[in-house]
Amino acid sequence: MFKKTKVRSILELPGKNLSGREVSKVLGVSRNTVAEVQALFLQSDKSWDDISEWDDDRLYELFYPDKFKYKPRYAPVDYSYVHRELKKTGVTEKLLWEEYCARCEKDGVNACSYITFAKNYKKFTADKNYTSHIEHKPGLEVEVDWSGPSMNYMEPDTGGRVTAYLFVATMPYSQMIYVEAATSMNEKAWLSCHVNMFRFFGGTPVKIVCDNLKTGVTLHPKRGEWYFFLT
Repeated sequence: MFKKTKVRSILELPGKNLSGREVSKVLGVSRNTVAEVQALFLQSDKSWDDISEWDDDRLYELFYPDKFKYKPRYAPVDYSYVHRELKKTGVTEKLLWEEYCARCEKDGVNACSYITFAKNYKKFTADKNYTSHIEHKPGLEVEVDWSGPSMNYMEPDTGGRVTAYLFVATMPYSQMIYVEAATSMNEKAWLSCHVNMFRFFGGTPVKIVCDNLKTGVTLHPKRGEWYFFLT
């Protein structure tokens, strides 16, 4: 009996333009075994999208139910659903995990831990090549910072040069940008720029994300994200 992990590889490698002979050589299994697994897959009523996130035990049971009985430690997670829901404003992995746990409790089955939930979702997105870009949600956040080197302008009345600092804000989803020059980077200028930014955008996002700058960050929270409130 070959290792259960080989079932997944036998199904995945043909998608990389490898022949049955090449798959056999790469995995170190017989060509008959490769042909058998592929034939059983074609006879099943499943598509690869249906079973790609299954663990190795569950995959093995699909093809060899008489040799192995799958005993899940916890209820499976529909990561396709998770991925779709995460595109919605206000939805987080933690929220979806809590929803999954509530459903498991209602059905009387075990739920996986949050760490396992997040780890398996990360693997799911990597397998699907969903990690090549960052998904942003409309209206969720705005990214703000003092940007680049300072600039100078001439004061008409005195003829003196005044240093100007650029405040830059970007809405990641729409790529709308607001830029304002300020004569200082103190708290008063920082708040004034935000008020003008909200007026320009015509509203406020759910959260404001800033870099580790003294004007905007007053606390290093354990949750790993910077938050500040305009008061």
